[in-house]
Amino acid sequence: MSPIVIVGAALVVLGFFLSRRTDVRTRTGQLLAGLSPISPTEALRLAALRSDAAPYLAIKGSIDAPEIFEDENHRPLVYRRERVSVTDEGGWRVIDVAVRSLPFVVSDPSSAIRISTADLADGLVVVERRWEGSVAELHAASREYQRPETAALVAALAASDPTRGARVGLEQISSLDRATAAGQLVDGELRAGAGRPLVVTTLERGEALRLLGSERRGRLASSTVALALLALGTLLLLGGIALTLATPALGADAVSPSPTPTPESGDARNGGVGVGPGGLLGLVVTFALPLLFAAVVVLVTRLATRTRR
Repeated sequence: MSPIVIVGAALVVLGFFLSRRTDVRTRTGQLLAGLSPISPTEALRLAALRSDAAPYLAIKGSIDAPEIFEDENHRPLVYRRERVSVTDEGGWRVIDVAVRSLPFVVSDPSSAIRISTADLADGLVVVERRWEGSVAELHAASREYQRPETAALVAALAASDPTRGARVGLEQISSLDRATAAGQLVDGELRAGAGRPLVVTTLERGEALRLLGSERRGRLASSTVALALLALGTLLLLGGIALTLATPALGADAVSPSPTPTPESGDARNGGVGVGPGGLLGLVVTFALPLLFAAVVVLVTRLATRTRR
């Protein structure tokens, strides 16, 4: 397979995952703004009335759990997520994620609804505690990582590029918090579903929307980068495929020398240069690729715009 095709496919995949992360945060804000939270008791009553379908709804109540664990400040927690990132080509690349969680519910005085912590990803909206510094400082802290290879990567970066930026973000949910959660209610549990994420926030709705709004500029930059990666990857992918298809036809013209003289051929309008099947295919590819690339860019832009509405 052509290296150009491989690079193009890799850029398309990277752009897709970056745009997906951006879309989840945008969708989270839309769900928090558009859904009015109800009590767990009302949610269970509504689900019983709609037994034929699992409703997607928002609830609000207290965080309760049969077991907890404590952080370094002895705060009772039910969920904790640490993300370690390093700067990479103008952005941040996550290199390690450590999650610790225990089963918990959102409850009112008479009912409780379980939260599927396995589905809790970018729909978590809390005030993130963040440390920022250099890779050298991160390595000097001798912290433990979820994956052993992360420690080796940090050590290598500290040796080769010690001033590179590093970040550790901490998100957590306490059993002392009140929370708003949005998800698909299935068998007494809120999950991600119906093409929408599981959303949990320990902030008031206005504060959560302001927090998501403060990320908007960063999401716009991420969207631009994602679109650029998709466009560049598509161009390389199409170009690589076109070159792969054109190579056999071009190679067919390169025959071995013959001792028998052959009459000169060609077109006087282009200096006597012959235009064979390979040359014709090359001309077609040259003119068609820009048009095809423009069409793909327009299509990707429209799909991205439609997804964010």
